[in-house]
Amino acid sequence: MPTLEEGLVGRWEWQQTATNGKPALTPDNTGHKVVVEFDRRGRARFYQDGALVSAAAFSVRRDMGGLGQPSRHIIMYRGYQNNQYYSVIGNRLQLQDTNGKLLAHTYIRVVTEVSAQLPTHKTY
Repeated sequence: MPTLEEGLVGRWEWQQTATNGKPALTPDNTGHKVVVEFDRRGRARFYQDGALVSAAAFSVRRDMGGLGQPSRHIIMYRGYQNNQYYSVIGNRLQLQDTNGKLLAHTYIRVVTEVSAQLPTHKTY
């Protein structure tokens, strides 16, 4: 059975950030491509326009919520400004800051093309 972190591991490309009462921020209207990578060793790396801008160690825990509230998963960062609730559904990662601000960040999993990395062989 996979650990909580297993679904999070990978490279994720930012699609949008929804804010309360304002138009969504996207790569098109900000002019920036943002990527986050979570690795199996518990490191998160944050890139903007291809350049590494920040990195932090992370762990994941389950927040059991209050009476009648569903449990949620939290990414706990060490050496970073904020922790985030997260959910992974298929190839979509949803992050929400735990600091009380209503920001919802949506990412899509970046799938590397394995076949493009393999040498081609001719058969005769």
